[in-house]
Amino acid sequence: MDMILIVVLDAVITGAILWMVSKVTAVHLNFLHTVIAAGAASLVSLIPSFGWLLSIIVLFYLLKQFSDADIWPDIILLVLVSQLILFAVGTALGGMTVSVS
Repeated sequence: MDMILIVVLDAVITGAILWMVSKVTAVHLNFLHTVIAAGAASLVSLIPSFGWLLSIIVLFYLLKQFSDADIWPDIILLVLVSQLILFAVGTALGGMTVSVS
């Protein structure tokens, strides 16, 4: 159950950031398309050993299919900027602790 929640949260958060970055770049994507692409990549990344590589391929393939943008520089820039934002948010939230009393 925890794994399903993590995949869903990853898909929604990554999809939202991809969608926001697509508004800044020249790539035209729907929110639903970005969530689908991020969710599929998140699911594929669960495959042991080479899942991370397949997830990158799936993400780029689906973003290319959902938009008519070129892989270079549009989609690569979109993914790089969104991953930098995700890294920054993850780093900022990494120092937070949650206590339940």
